[in-house]
Amino acid sequence: MCAEALLNRTEMNARIHSAARCDLKKYLYPRAAYVHIPFCISKCRYCAFNSVVGDNSSYESYTAAVIREIEMSEVMPKPLETVYFGGGTPTVLGADRLLRIFDTLSNHLRVSRYAEITIEANPDTVNVDLLAALRKAGFNRLSVGIQSFDDNLLKVLGRTHDSAKAVQAVCDAKDCGFDNISIDLIYALPYQTPADWQHDLESAIEIEPKHISLYELSIEDGTPFAEFCASGELGLPCEDDQVEMYSIARHILADSSYEHYEISNFAMKGYRSRHNQVYWRNEAYYGFGAGASSYIGGVRATNHSDICTYMKLISTGMSAAAYVEKLDAKDALGETIMLGLRMLDGVSLKRLNERFGLRVEDLYSREISDFVERGLIDISDGCIKLTAPGLLLANEVAMAFMP
Repeated sequence: MCAEALLNRTEMNARIHSAARCDLKKYLYPRAAYVHIPFCISKCRYCAFNSVVGDNSSYESYTAAVIREIEMSEVMPKPLETVYFGGGTPTVLGADRLLRIFDTLSNHLRVSRYAEITIEANPDTVNVDLLAALRKAGFNRLSVGIQSFDDNLLKVLGRTHDSAKAVQAVCDAKDCGFDNISIDLIYALPYQTPADWQHDLESAIEIEPKHISLYELSIEDGTPFAEFCASGELGLPCEDDQVEMYSIARHILADSSYEHYEISNFAMKGYRSRHNQVYWRNEAYYGFGAGASSYIGGVRATNHSDICTYMKLISTGMSAAAYVEKLDAKDALGETIMLGLRMLDGVSLKRLNERFGLRVEDLYSREISDFVERGLIDISDGCIKLTAPGLLLANEVAMAFMP
């Protein structure tokens, strides 16, 4: 076990609080909280997230551990402005457990009355009663993992719902008062053509979500898809088709009034994800649950991903952190550029220089000059931004600034 994980919660809070006192800039104090619920009703074939198939007994024990972790956390000066329940599939816990966790957040850390409060869900893990209870309790944003509207592709992915259930879930959520609904879609799926993908996008637009996240399929080690790919059984689209699918998405969604504001994210005006922008700006946040990360006082701590280890440490009043680091100013600056370039607004050179007390233009002059010359980034209005070609090579650009 990492030595840092042996720190008790009091010692961990003292370290974080001490680091925060060194610099009073507001980005050091978390105004966002992420709660990780690692349970699903089944494991999809492409999924490498920290998630497992759970049952009622594990749900209850885990809920108690998350509540205790929240209660042991340091209270910061300002209330939370965003709360995000992610997973896994948080809605498998049911309304009672979810509301107990949320009530603890509200009572211990305080939640602004204007906060964005998001919960992820899969179409077959919600019903009208659950959605109504969540909305009444204060959840005001729902993120639905649809992935595709093609029933054949859903079966290939190992999803447990069909397209009709996905549409019904969104309609039920609207009926229960959820105005701010986001949906996830995946492209470059096995056997998927650009025409198939266009149909998915058109189906998505028909149900009028306020926000759409689009992710290119990634083949992750240890997943069934990785095995299929290694044996040549997966039938993935060629690179040209993948590029075409991304281009199709940008044009179709723009024509339907969706703003492309981040590499993978599109939103109606006023409906950008406030919580995710905290990550992309490399600002401070709490993280609760197995595998969750926090970033407080310039210190990043990541909990043990193993659920049993996490619960055991928390039950004894110990920190569940498996890894703790504090980046120096230059590395923190590079990380902030790397994350900020995901947003199409780019990153402000003035704000970066003020925040870290360093000059981006001096530290990364070679990298910036190279990417400008290659047409991958642009500097305008005092901001560094990815160009349209740069969006397709965003990972290469990001790597150049990675600590």
